[in-house]
Amino acid sequence: MKKIIVLINLIFLNQFFLFSQEDKLALDLLNSMSDNYKKMKGFTSSFTYSMKNLTEDITDSFSGKISVKDDKYVLFIEGQKIINDSKTVWTYLEDLNEVTISEFDPSEQDISINNVFEVYKEGYKHKFIKKTNGVNTVEIYPEDENKSYFKISFAILENDLLSSFTVFDKSNSVFIYTIDDFLEEEMDNSIFSFEIENYPDIEVIDFR
Repeated sequence: MKKIIVLINLIFLNQFFLFSQEDKLALDLLNSMSDNYKKMKGFTSSFTYSMKNLTEDITDSFSGKISVKDDKYVLFIEGQKIINDSKTVWTYLEDLNEVTISEFDPSEQDISINNVFEVYKEGYKHKFIKKTNGVNTVEIYPEDENKSYFKISFAILENDLLSSFTVFDKSNSVFIYTIDDFLEEEMDNSIFSFEIENYPDIEVIDFR
């Protein structure tokens, strides 16, 4: 009987040690990725967004482009140009020649392609899943049960860049962001502001 108990304890400890190793490897990979992006003076990336609802059998996809510098970004997506200088957000619709202005509220921004490099750092558990053809798969799980999603999966390349990330929603939807191309570059701060005077007859909707 004692031998059985000892064997069970050894199996449990071995599994615990294995999981601990996977958790540390996952965190190391995420930290290396995050540090890589943080040290950049700026970057521009084209991406493809895909949504699949497994219950309703609904799919949707579109392409976008984003330029990021520190906490600022310019996002082009579905006919919109969204500029965020870390304090103010301008959403410009070219077809309507209309801009909506609002104050930036970080608490309203849960996961996006400009902050996903940092989201794992607080309130998440981490797990290394596998390495295939030089791509490491790492998953994180929110500790807050009120989140609308239960898992985010990262595909991290050997150069510490993201290949893609996938958000698994509790509504049985999957949101996939695939990085199509990536360019590290310096950017002038002037691109992260919207000059209304450059748009004759523009309609301004200001919520500030």
